Amino acid sequence: MNKVTFDRGEMNERIVDIYVSADTLRDGETSTKREETADTAPNNGPGDQHSEPDSSGKRPFLVAAVFLGLLCVLLAGIIGLSVYYNRVIKDSEDKRINLSQSLSLYKINATSERDQLQTRYNNLTEERDQLQTKYNNLTEERDQLQTRYNNLTTERDRLQNLLCERTCCSDGWKKFECSCYFISSEEKTWEKSRQDCLERGTDLVIINSKEEQEFLFHFKKRVWIGLTDRETEETWKWVDGTPLTTEYWYDPQPDNAGSTGEEDCVEIHKDQSPLTAWNDLSCDCKLNWICEKVA
Repeated sequence: MNKVTFDRGEMNERIVDIYVSADTLRDGETSTKREETADTAPNNGPGDQHSEPDSSGKRPFLVAAVFLGLLCVLLAGIIGLSVYYNRVIKDSEDKRINLSQSLSLYKINATSERDQLQTRYNNLTEERDQLQTKYNNLTEERDQLQTRYNNLTTERDRLQNLLCERTCCSDGWKKFECSCYFISSEEKTWEKSRQDCLERGTDLVIINSKEEQEFLFHFKKRVWIGLTDRETEETWKWVDGTPLTTEYWYDPQPDNAGSTGEEDCVEIHKDQSPLTAWNDLSCDCKLNWICEKVA
């Protein structure tokens, strides 16, 4: 539908045209009537008086014509405004429908996204619960294994103590916990001292605790122990190949600063404190030694 608009100036021009048309029509009718009167009237003398025709009967027609014209213009304006407002209402309705459709689409998308997030959340929750269940099972299994380990350790210690109680050391050997120790009465190099221990079916002593270190220190002798770095300098190992973990050096040992060559073997020095008594020494020096036989 095309939009119809009226300009106020255009409306005024139309009203003026109606008035002009009415005046023209009125003047034409008056002129015609005058001519008809002149033709039909008798010839009077100069003294006769002439009267102009009465136009009062024509004026209602002119008023009606003007009113009708105004009414047409007003009606046309009303029709135009009606068309315009109908167009405005239709556009507003279209916008409302489009907005409603957009809102519905947004709701659908939001609902779909919410459902996807809810599904992911549910999956993650389920996975979390499964992991929690696995963790609980592993924790329970770990506790069971720990209990078994503790029981086995207790049983091992019990059997070890029983074995230690029944351990008998040969004559000339000293017992400490589950080991027997032989302290030499003569002096030899580190290598020959070890060879003597091997011939006795054992090896130079390996110290595993501070209690054992204190026990050996109380013999008050300078004695070889089974610790050396002859294979790799500054890498100290026991005679069974295990690396050194617990140390009882006295400061500033080990220093490898002997006058007789490299100091690659270790002694317990009797003039130090029990837990700071180790000294590195040339392996060619002659000292007493200690052999250890583990039960």
